Amino acid sequence: MKPWFRRLVHGALLFISWGAIFEIGLRLQQYFGPLFDLEMASVNLNWESNVLNHKPAPENQSLCIYGDVTGFSYRRLFDENGVRVIDDKALLEGCSKPPSVLFLGDSFMEGYDDENTLPYHVAQYLKKEHGVCLKTHNAGYTSYSPAIFVPQAKKLLPIVHPDYIVVDVDETDLYDDFARYRKLIVRNERGQNVGVKASPIGHECSVGLMKAREHPLYLMRLAAKGWLSLVRMPAVIRQSRPDDFVLFGYSKDQSADIEGKYAEPLATFRQNLRELADVLKGYTADGSRVLFIFHPHLGHLKADAEGHLWNNLVSSSVEKMCIDNGFLFFNATETLKRRFGSRPERFYWSRDIHFTFEGLKEYSKAVAAFMASDMFKRRGSALDDGDRSHAATGLVVPSADQLQ
Repeated sequence: MKPWFRRLVHGALLFISWGAIFEIGLRLQQYFGPLFDLEMASVNLNWESNVLNHKPAPENQSLCIYGDVTGFSYRRLFDENGVRVIDDKALLEGCSKPPSVLFLGDSFMEGYDDENTLPYHVAQYLKKEHGVCLKTHNAGYTSYSPAIFVPQAKKLLPIVHPDYIVVDVDETDLYDDFARYRKLIVRNERGQNVGVKASPIGHECSVGLMKAREHPLYLMRLAAKGWLSLVRMPAVIRQSRPDDFVLFGYSKDQSADIEGKYAEPLATFRQNLRELADVLKGYTADGSRVLFIFHPHLGHLKADAEGHLWNNLVSSSVEKMCIDNGFLFFNATETLKRRFGSRPERFYWSRDIHFTFEGLKEYSKAVAAFMASDMFKRRGSALDDGDRSHAATGLVVPSADQLQ
């Protein structure tokens, strides 16, 4: 056997041996972990919605990767309308016809397992501190924003028939409304938002992962997944989203003419807020049944190296809309600044924007206290009886056609 041929055979055997070792290693990590999910069994197109852009799977198991609780897993259940299904027997024990509250929001509202959500904490606080029962309906879901709240509210209000509505508008919503959903909104002949089409970015990602899992070898799947993440998807995102509008860039901006600088994104965001306000007023008539809440991010509480805190561009837009429509508004920034003290970072996951379990609980308690003092007491006696039906509250529930 010639030397060059012998070296070629040895190289091929070495390549095959190392490939087999890596293949076995990838399969073992999939079985015991996974660190890199190469089965991708849950990837499909069932999440796509031409009304809500994306929707939760009925049964959704999540792996919490935030901060110090990496590996904490929990299961979330959703009904066919995208509302969380939870075990609230303890919260409703001894209650008769408790007032109901529909909660709208993004991942901050969606929360984690059943008991680590804002609606659950709010109901728990009100029952413990005021003896009031609430039936909560948590319709919060990852990356929802006012653009999606509009068709979502039209869909849910005639189904859920809530006595009260709480909407959590997040700092990310300005970006989501302008960069993610603006071009996907579907309008009827009257110019009304009747749906947000499924994202071409999400579609391309799901299809790419589904193709990657067709490869028989895990090594091939890993390579395909890497190419999708590092090459294909960045190109798709660049084609679909504005390059000059960056998430939280507007939050950190200290420009004097900040309104003029972000005039176009603000116009989109505020239009969606106005449309949402119209839907909610059409349902409740009385603005005191509607509460918009706003929570701070760490940048609102802890100054950067130059000593700057994030601005109030988003929260002030929400507050003005509430004033214009007679809605209640609660900005939790000052309250949480006092509660979190000199080290607010302890209440946020490291390397993530969300509250820790303790931070979420503190935010929820602040919201619940505001609801008790400003929402329910403003209504007259909700805290005194805790059992107000639609007839008792005088709430008129319009049909889905009327909400259109």
